[in-house]
Amino acid sequence: MFSDAVVAIAITLLALELPVPEGHDVSEFWHSVRANDGHYLAFLISFLVIAMAWGEHHRVFRTALRVDTRLRKINLVWLMMIILNPFATKMLIEEGHDTVATHALRWGFYALLQVLGNVALLTLTYYLRTLNPAGTGAGVDGNEGSYGVIIGFGLSIPVFFATTNAWVLWILGPLLTQRVYRRFWGRGDRELRDA
Repeated sequence: MFSDAVVAIAITLLALELPVPEGHDVSEFWHSVRANDGHYLAFLISFLVIAMAWGEHHRVFRTALRVDTRLRKINLVWLMMIILNPFATKMLIEEGHDTVATHALRWGFYALLQVLGNVALLTLTYYLRTLNPAGTGAGVDGNEGSYGVIIGFGLSIPVFFATTNAWVLWILGPLLTQRVYRRFWGRGDRELRDA
C-alpha cells in the first residue's frame, strides 16, 4: 500500500506542473494550448511511464508470500526512481537554447531513471524468486517489458549526445524487444504453460 501511495503522489505531482491555458477568446485559448504542447506531451509520456512501472510492480508482487528487509530496500530504490520522475519531467520541458550536450544531459537523466527503475524491478523479481521458491514468487515470466525499457532508454543515453531525436529509441526498444521475445521465447513459454 505504501508503494501504491508513493506512485499516486508522483503521478499527481506531474499534473501540478501543467500550465493552465489562457486566453480571452477561443483563438487565444487554443494558441496557449499549442504554445504549451511540449508540457502536455511530457506529462503524458511520464504518466504512461509511471503507470506501466506501477503495473509491473503489481505483477512482481502479486504472488509474494513474504518480504524481508532486503526486499524492502530494493523496493525503496524503485520508489526513488518513481519519485524523481516529476523532477526529470520538468527537466525535459525546460526551455532554452541547449547545446546537444546539455540536451543529452537533461534527456539522458530522464532515460537513466527509467533504466534504473526497471533494473530495480528485475532485481525485485529475481530476489522474490529466491525468497518465495517453487514458483510461488513474483511473475516467473513477463520480464520482457523491463528488458525492453532498459534497452530502449539505455541505448538512447549515448545517442542523445549525437542527436536530439534519440527519444525514438524509447518507443522502438520496448516494441522490438517484445517482438523478439515473442518470436524466439514466447512460443516455448506457452507450450510449457499448456503442458
